[in-house]
Amino acid sequence: MTASDESLTPQPSPEEHSRETAERLRATVAGLASQLRPFPPFLGMTTLQAIELELPPGSGFRPPPELGCVVVLPDGEISELDLKMIPGPDGPTDVDQVEEFTELDLPPEQYIAYATVAVQLLQAEIGRRSGPG
Repeated sequence: MTASDESLTPQPSPEEHSRETAERLRATVAGLASQLRPFPPFLGMTTLQAIELELPPGSGFRPPPELGCVVVLPDGEISELDLKMIPGPDGPTDVDQVEEFTELDLPPEQYIAYATVAVQLLQAEIGRRSGPG
């Protein structure tokens, strides 16, 4: 193949490239998450397994204001967590919680930002668990 032939090869558009990158990251996040058994508890809660994902300042992305707490789940899915406190059966001082997870349909660029944070946190947790040998 000559240099002129290479210029005829269609290059993926930026949108296609972002989509492909997001799909590769989705597989990476799922693979790393599957290595963590048991998956870390969310905020020390024994009933909820998730890792919160916060975009670092200067990441270039601001989550939409209506977006709540973003987490990665044991299956590697990046979702929004809505934690609701409801009155328990034993009166006003007894409180139960209900967790609702909403799968996020993020544009590829935002997914890439969150998935990058997820990969870093999952790798750090795997490293902590494997220890110095």
